[in-house]
Amino acid sequence: MSSAKTLYTILNVIIFLILASIGLGIFVLAMILFGLKQDFIGIGEDVLIYKTEAMLYRYTFLKLVVYAVFVVALWKLRKATKLLLKNDFYNTKLIKDMFNSGKLMILSSVALWVIDEMSNMFFKRQVFVGLSEKTLVYLLIIAMGLFLMLMSTVLRDTKAIREENDLTI
Repeated sequence: MSSAKTLYTILNVIIFLILASIGLGIFVLAMILFGLKQDFIGIGEDVLIYKTEAMLYRYTFLKLVVYAVFVVALWKLRKATKLLLKNDFYNTKLIKDMFNSGKLMILSSVALWVIDEMSNMFFKRQVFVGLSEKTLVYLLIIAMGLFLMLMSTVLRDTKAIREENDLTI
């Protein structure tokens, strides 16, 4: 169970860091929207790359929404890990949280992948052929989401078998 404790701690740190970065992103976006000049962060996105400034805001807002969906996926995985720490493998909540976390991970990864590729093609006029580091990360998160969905299905089936065995005894 020490690996479950380690996973729980890592999920807490990741959720905190992502929430802090989303908060910082909203803060910087609000500063830009209100016309306040900022030089202390060093945003890598140049407004001139986009056709209009509104496209940059839409792009940034879409990414923030996808990151929020990813945080929800991690939160559900954190709740499932908490149930694993209690050795409650046949809990319906555990099965549901693992499955939903996997679905949200897949959704957020595919959405972020599409948003990044669309921004590269339409805004930056770049097309990447092959696997980049970002693509590999997206594929890894998709694989993790599929694994969580598979494990929840396995746990659901073992729960049904256990309930059937309890009835026959």
